[in-house]
Amino acid sequence: MPEAPSPSAVRVAWEVLEFTRELVSSLEDGATRVVAAQVAGLIALWTQLYTFENGPPEVLAWAAWVIVVVAVSLLGPLITPRRLARFWAGLPLKSLLAYDEPAKERELIDELFETMQRQINRLRRGMTLSIAFGLTGLTLAAVAFVVEKAFYAP
Repeated sequence: MPEAPSPSAVRVAWEVLEFTRELVSSLEDGATRVVAAQVAGLIALWTQLYTFENGPPEVLAWAAWVIVVVAVSLLGPLITPRRLARFWAGLPLKSLLAYDEPAKERELIDELFETMQRQINRLRRGMTLSIAFGLTGLTLAAVAFVVEKAFYAP
């Protein structure tokens, strides 16, 4: 039978769990900002798509727009209010007062850590992919602009 954790170990575990909760909240806020910036870029590029010359500049601009759509599509669903509310509501806190035994409290802490770690991994993976696609789209748009100015200048 595992030894019961000391009261100070449990207190430290709860404090680390609070730190993890703050990390999840911070990642959610960061992801929201990334999606907002990408949507702004998507709109800006959309308004300029028809100003590019026919040929390679236009193809590159449209490819950039599609890639930015993919970037938003990768991260956007992870931060919808419904999905975030479902995550926070799904944490096993409703029966917190039932965990008066140290072993059960330890199980609760472990379960909360695992749940939050999965959310952290999901958000980090989504942000990494979304930012990579967003930067690729930005690069393509810049190349389209350079090609247009270099080879299609009036």
